[in-house]
Amino acid sequence: MFTSRQNFGALALGMILFLGFGYFSLFAGSFLPVFLLIAYISYHKFNSDGNIRIYSRMALVSVFIASIVAFAAFSYKSYGPRDWDFTCFFLYGNVAAKGMNFYSPNDYYLLLKTIDIPIALNSGFIREVVDVGCPYPPPTLLLFSILGFFSYNTALIIWTIIINLFLVGSIALVKNIFFEKKGLDGIMISVILVLSFQSTLTTVFYSQILFLLLFFLLLFYKYRSSPWSGLFLAIAIFLKPFAVVLFFYLIIKREKKPIFFFIISCLAICLVAALIFGFQPFMEYVLNNPNQRAPGTLFTESTNQSLLAELFRNLPGNKSLAKIIYYAVSLSIVMLFGILIYLRRNQKDMFDLFFVILLSVALIIYPSGQYNYPEVHLISIFILLNYLKRVDTSATLIFLFYLVSYAGLLYLNIFLLLFSVLLINKEKFALIYYDISHSLKSGT
Repeated sequence: MFTSRQNFGALALGMILFLGFGYFSLFAGSFLPVFLLIAYISYHKFNSDGNIRIYSRMALVSVFIASIVAFAAFSYKSYGPRDWDFTCFFLYGNVAAKGMNFYSPNDYYLLLKTIDIPIALNSGFIREVVDVGCPYPPPTLLLFSILGFFSYNTALIIWTIIINLFLVGSIALVKNIFFEKKGLDGIMISVILVLSFQSTLTTVFYSQILFLLLFFLLLFYKYRSSPWSGLFLAIAIFLKPFAVVLFFYLIIKREKKPIFFFIISCLAICLVAALIFGFQPFMEYVLNNPNQRAPGTLFTESTNQSLLAELFRNLPGNKSLAKIIYYAVSLSIVMLFGILIYLRRNQKDMFDLFFVILLSVALIIYPSGQYNYPEVHLISIFILLNYLKRVDTSATLIFLFYLVSYAGLLYLNIFLLLFSVLLINKEKFALIYYDISHSLKSGT
C-alpha cells in the first residue's frame, strides 16, 4: 500500500516516464529531448523539499532506469556481424597482423581468400574499403591489429567489450569532471545524457571508435593544464585526425609543457608503430595516401554530414562550384573565429569556450564528418553548461542540443558556434535584451 497520495502520484509519474521513454526510444527518437529535459530539471530539483523532492527523484530514477534498459535492448538487438564498420577494422587488423601492406588493395584481395567472414561483402563495401585500403595512419593500426589475431566472431566480442569499456569510462569521466560534487544524482544524469544521445546509439550500431576518442578528449580536457594532456591529445589525433585542432587550444593557453609532451608523444607513438610495421607504411601514407583512391560516393552519401558533403548533395551537377564554395566558406569561418579568439585571447574565463569553437570549426571543415560524430560534442555541451547559472537556461540548452543533433552534424556545429559566441558576448546581448524588455514595458 502507498503511504500517501503523493507517493502514488510519484509512482504513476515514474511509470509514465519509464514506458514513454521506452516507446519513443524505439519508435520516435526525436521526442527523447523532452524526456531529457524532464530528467535535467529533476536533477536540479533532486534535493528540494516537499512534493518537488518526491516527484523529481522519481522522475530522475525512472528516466535513469529507462535509459539503461533501452540502451541494453538496443545493444543486444544491434549486436552481430555487419559490414560497417567492424568488418573494416577487422580487415585492417588482419592485414597489419599478417605483415601485409595495409595500404595496398591487392593485399586485401589476397586476405579475403584466406579468412572467413560470416557476411557477404557487397559491391559498395568492396569499392569503398577493399579498393581503397586503410584510411588511417600507421599508429592507428596498433589498435586494429589486435583484431587480426582472432576469428571474426571472437574479434567482434573483444571489440564490443573494448568500446563498451571506453563508453563506461567516458561516463565516469563526465561525472568526475562536470558533476564532481554531486552524488547519486550526478551519476544518474551523466548516464542519462550519454546513453540517450542519438550518436551514442549510432556508434554502438556501427561499432565505431568514437567512444575511445571521447574518452581521450575528456582526459585531455580534465588534465588540460597538465603535461599529460599532450599524450591524451596525441592518442586522440591518431584515432581521428580532426582532433589536431585542439593543439591550437594548448597554444592559446600557452601551455608549454603539454605542447612539448604532445610532440614527444606523437614521435614516440610513431616510433613504436615504425618498429612494428616498418617505415615503409609511413612513406606510403604520405606519398600515396589511400584517401586519394576514395570514391566520390563517400562525399555524397547521407551519412557524411560535413560541409563539403552537404554542398555536393545540393550541387550534384557542379562539383567544381561546390568545392569553391567549400574553400571560401571554410576560409571565412577560420578567419572569423580566429580573429574572435585572438581578440579574446587574454580572457582566461573564455578558454573553455575556445575549446568548443575549435572543435566545432574542425568538424565543419573536416570532409569526412559522419552523422555519428556529434558524440564528441558531448564534451561541448557539458562545457557550455558550466557557463550557465540559471536552471531554465541550462535546461533549454540541453533540450535544444539534443533536438538539433537530430538535424545533423553540420547544424549542430553551427548551433554550438552561435551559442558560444552568445556566451562570449553575453554582456552585449544582455544589454540588447534589457533594452528590448524595457521598451516593451514602457510601451515604446
